[in-house]
Amino acid sequence: MCPMSVQLILQDTSKILPPKTAEEIVARERERRARTTLLMAIPEDHLAKFHKMTDAKEIWNAIKSRFGGNDESKKMQKYILKQQFEGFIVSNSDGIHKGYERFQSLLSQLEIHGAGVSTEDANQKFLRSLPSAWLQVSLIMRNKPGIDSLSFDDLYNNLRVFENDRKELYCHHLANMAKCSICF
Repeated sequence: MCPMSVQLILQDTSKILPPKTAEEIVARERERRARTTLLMAIPEDHLAKFHKMTDAKEIWNAIKSRFGGNDESKKMQKYILKQQFEGFIVSNSDGIHKGYERFQSLLSQLEIHGAGVSTEDANQKFLRSLPSAWLQVSLIMRNKPGIDSLSFDDLYNNLRVFENDRKELYCHHLANMAKCSICF
């Protein structure tokens, strides 16, 4: 997202509004040109690894980490990323959405460094990394047939359905408790 644009969020949909001021228009144009220039500099066989990145700064950092540095620094970066993958957890305060974004970013970095993770390993790791409040859902999902063939995005979408169900159940529970307390 361009740093000067405005993001409007309405009921789980997000829309980026075009810039209104001359400064915002200039900033958006600079961002577009920088992103286009960087993408044109990437060899075609590597381009697919960079296509999900949204802004020029993120692309630049990925280019530096993928193509920059000596072999020793690349090995060290790959080792650090693997350690981050092994130790990855989603905290209660992060929530499932932020956990998904952090994990997706980590998977992208691992892929850029040539240490990609299989879909099966990524899905199982993410399910194991969920907070304790998700223990039942995690166990159900881990043992569900075909879970290892789901893409990571599909796994996340399935978890969001569970999250919405949990919220509705919690609200229903609170409403029932409020009714019960009125009776006493």
